[in-house]
Amino acid sequence: MDEKRIMAQVFSNVAKIYDIFLSGITLGGIHRWQERLIKLMGETGSWLDVGTGTGEILLKLKNSKLKVGIDIAFGMLKRAKEKCGDCYLILADGENMPFKNESFDRVSLSLVFRHLPSQESFLKEAGRVMKKGGRIGILDIRKFWGNKVLSFLMKTLFLPMGILIFGKDKWDFFIHSLEKSFTIDETKKLLEGNGFKTIAVETKFMGLIYLIVGEKV
Repeated sequence: MDEKRIMAQVFSNVAKIYDIFLSGITLGGIHRWQERLIKLMGETGSWLDVGTGTGEILLKLKNSKLKVGIDIAFGMLKRAKEKCGDCYLILADGENMPFKNESFDRVSLSLVFRHLPSQESFLKEAGRVMKKGGRIGILDIRKFWGNKVLSFLMKTLFLPMGILIFGKDKWDFFIHSLEKSFTIDETKKLLEGNGFKTIAVETKFMGLIYLIVGEKV
């Protein structure tokens, strides 16, 4: 089974409990961080949320005239639709998006960037569907010393809870995805090498989480 099919299956299977789990493991911080990302990006015009999951970014938008979310996990999209009635939700791949050139003012990713099979392929595709001057916002786990601590905790202290909620194979997937995280400099280099300039960087949760906003040049 290829990587995208595995991801689609994993996230579809955890869709019903994902919000509760994420709020719990971040001590509620995920909501503040997503709201901060939206503020840094500047909410305007048409918005695309890639790997939208249960639609939390879209739910937090107040002024966008068009709210679109894509995901490869059908179970996540079903949950998002239950929560966000005025959102357009599409089963689609971030590396092959079904949109015309220059369709969106904003593109966001919340805890998605490290999961992408090819960050460069995605960024090229994001640049294609974004208007000039549009902004991309990334919220994700940062690679630094804290990753080793969190990885250790996920393999020890959090292991029983993880297996109980997700099952061993799916919990192993989340540990592996943590180990695929990028540093801030690596993410900036990827953005700047694919047609974006970095305009904002912040860290949260004792440096474990980073927010980066780039602008299409």
